[in-house]
Amino acid sequence: MEFKIDFQELIQTSIDNEQYVGLGNPNAKILFVGKEAGIPIGKTIIHGSGKSWEEKKIDYSERFMAKDNLRDYRHTWQKYQKVYDQILDNLDTKDSNKKNYEITFVENVFTTELSNLGAPTTNEAKQLAGFRFQLKKRKDVFWRSEFIQNFPIILITASDDKYIETYPGEVCELFNVNFQEQVICGKSDKMWIHYSKSDKPKLLIHTRQLTNGASNDLLEKVSWKIAEFIKENSIKINIANTAFSK
Repeated sequence: MEFKIDFQELIQTSIDNEQYVGLGNPNAKILFVGKEAGIPIGKTIIHGSGKSWEEKKIDYSERFMAKDNLRDYRHTWQKYQKVYDQILDNLDTKDSNKKNYEITFVENVFTTELSNLGAPTTNEAKQLAGFRFQLKKRKDVFWRSEFIQNFPIILITASDDKYIETYPGEVCELFNVNFQEQVICGKSDKMWIHYSKSDKPKLLIHTRQLTNGASNDLLEKVSWKIAEFIKENSIKINIANTAFSK
């Protein structure tokens, strides 16, 4: 896979500043953002690090079969897959080659985390020494990169002010978007819709963490909104060796 210049620059910046980069396809049009990597405290993140991207030993955009513990739809990656599958459904596009429990969203989505520090749970992550300092550093270095700013579709799954403020503050300033509306999903889930401040089309959806009780209505509305934006702006999405573009 050939990397664009903005991603090559991000890799080097991330190595220099010890920042986690992410997984999936860096040439994708969609960015999914979670809270932090779910790993043991103190463990070094190898997969998705700047060094691993620089070495190019692993293709992180290659589909793979989910492990048994990812098959109950409680894991973040299964939620991402569910949203992605519903996006394709709303685009009237089917991946005829997809097998049961296969993770395929990595082909058309890039994923990363708000926090540079991994932890098994969010509560543990917020108690880590340097949590606030590392968040600020990442916002100053990583989130303002050209690579991140160039994504036309961004989904942030973290409604926790300890990580990032909701509208109409930090999200708008950090990603150069304007808040447009709040949508209620299910009984109490919310998603905040933002659009680009410039002429360059950008959709940013900010909502809660998708695991631990996110409603089906939320997942459906997020997927529908992304699909509609793709169609309205003729964004090209490659699916199983075919291309969707309207």
